[in-house]
Amino acid sequence: MAKEDESAAESAQSKALGLEPESAKEASLGHRLSTLNASNEFLNREMSMLESERDALRLELRNIQNSYAWKIIGRYRRWLARNQHRAPIRLYEAIASWMLNRTVGPEEQDPRTRYQLWIEAHELTAERSEVIAAAAAAFSYRPLISVYISVHGDMIENFLTHAIDSVRAQLYDNWKLYVARDETNEDRVRAMLDRYAAGEPRIKEEPFAESEFVVFLEQYGELSRDSLFELVKQLNRNRLADLIYWDEDEFDAEGSRCEPFFKPDWSPDLILSMNYVGRSFAVRKSLIDVVGGIRSEYGVDQVYDLILRVAERTDAIVHIPQVLYHRRETDTGSNSAQVIEAALRRRGLRGKVETSHPERHSVRYEVRGDPMVSILIPTKDKCLLLRQCINSIAKKTDYTNYEIVVLDNDSRDPETLKYFQQISDWVRVLRCPGRFNFSAINNRGAAEARGEFLLFLNNDTEVIQPDWMRALIEQARRPEVGAVGAKLLFSDGRIQHAGIVLGIDGTTGHAFRLLPCDVPRRPPLANVIRNCSAVTAACMMMRRSLFDEVGAFDETLPLDFNDVDLCLRLRLRGYLIVYTPLALLYHHESATRGRFHLQECQELFLRRWGRYVRNGDPYYNRNLTLATEDWTIAI
Repeated sequence: MAKEDESAAESAQSKALGLEPESAKEASLGHRLSTLNASNEFLNREMSMLESERDALRLELRNIQNSYAWKIIGRYRRWLARNQHRAPIRLYEAIASWMLNRTVGPEEQDPRTRYQLWIEAHELTAERSEVIAAAAAAFSYRPLISVYISVHGDMIENFLTHAIDSVRAQLYDNWKLYVARDETNEDRVRAMLDRYAAGEPRIKEEPFAESEFVVFLEQYGELSRDSLFELVKQLNRNRLADLIYWDEDEFDAEGSRCEPFFKPDWSPDLILSMNYVGRSFAVRKSLIDVVGGIRSEYGVDQVYDLILRVAERTDAIVHIPQVLYHRRETDTGSNSAQVIEAALRRRGLRGKVETSHPERHSVRYEVRGDPMVSILIPTKDKCLLLRQCINSIAKKTDYTNYEIVVLDNDSRDPETLKYFQQISDWVRVLRCPGRFNFSAINNRGAAEARGEFLLFLNNDTEVIQPDWMRALIEQARRPEVGAVGAKLLFSDGRIQHAGIVLGIDGTTGHAFRLLPCDVPRRPPLANVIRNCSAVTAACMMMRRSLFDEVGAFDETLPLDFNDVDLCLRLRLRGYLIVYTPLALLYHHESATRGRFHLQECQELFLRRWGRYVRNGDPYYNRNLTLATEDWTIAI
């Protein structure tokens, strides 16, 4: 009887479609085949685009390697490998600058022009839009997405119209839109929605309806047409994702796109310094319910508060490195410091929030007790540098419980030997004879150190801010942190180190190197506490117990990459690497050793970590250049 009912139902459905049963099956199969063909076409075009990009990159690499400048640098590198050290940094900078000026025109060095070129290269054409729409219909998983727009205070109707229209234009069609409003704009927003409702049934009064994910959209912003498509494409790859965010840019007064923010992957310390996730992102609906929903008392920062609460319940956080949101700069006020303070209380963390900018903060964790720090300084002669370093520690450091251990590698200069005698009553000098091996010397010092914390410090550094050591301790004492690095400046005030990036120049590079220290830059990542893949041991602190646990510095890397190697071993064990600009020092790098890497160190490093280098630095966006260290767009 059940089979007869099923047959009757199939017959009724066929009649409703105006088809005979066999014809209905053929139509269904035809529809599925059409959908699969559309999906296949989309994937083929995606593959074709990736292959084109690969071929273009290979051609660019060949052109660089065949260039006269590259051959000069190649010879210079080989000369350095033979002579091992002391290449003037200015010569490197001159060659690098000459190469850049020959290969990149002046107009392409302008950040705004570079971004316009990037936009042209990634333009969403009509043809590509058709392919995306077909692929969106073919997804095996097509969740209902609710887009949530919250309107606070003064409403600019034109901007809200653009925001709503950007949702209606989405190439992925399984969405609903909800616009929240407060009493100041209730009537105006309702009137707008009534006008839309007649022709758009997906605009709803009920928040979130039965959606699986909620996308947040600011009233002054717009989604790109492929935003929801890219979101659902990611969800088809990763069904377990709970929080998904993407890159963004800004509309200027004329409506042109500018100021892109190519974001890093999830960085738990950066999110406590600024809401880098932004005001447009997606969260699993069930998780919003679990954390207690949206808290309207935080106004425009209610989404920031939600991000922090969600991040306390899940680590399934995904970043899409594509510009899918366009914001407008508005002066809406901010309660972000209060949002961070509330997060610290929830997490049981003792500390305070210092604000250097309305939307940029520093979490200063409480340092309990008075833990001892062992400052390990390798040196060989160069008395003036060492004296300057030690004097700056003694005169400018407001933390008092530390010891200084000078690791002397066969100093012969009489002035240096005399200086050792002068400071012997309060500075320990350990003899570390033999060929210079940075790793072995520091390992020897760590074995003799008495402190709970080890601070590896170059002899050509100079303290600038009195609380530099406390800024390092408050991060290094956190159980989830492996190592902490400082912000280092050249003598002329330009940045020498603001974290290390994997992949630059095929190995590693220093973030923001040679850029001015105090010039405003968006995003301001050189000026906030954030996570990195590695930091330089020119000034690096870690817990003594953790240094022993991870196996100290690798002595087969005597000069180069030993600090990066140590940081990556910490990362493999699940520890975070933290960069803090609150520890600010000069690093007179060019006064001692050159910047080029020994060939054998580079080869060993790449054999060990090459896969990680090639996969891309999680804290550095794939849309940024690997040719220079200035955090500019790759074009």
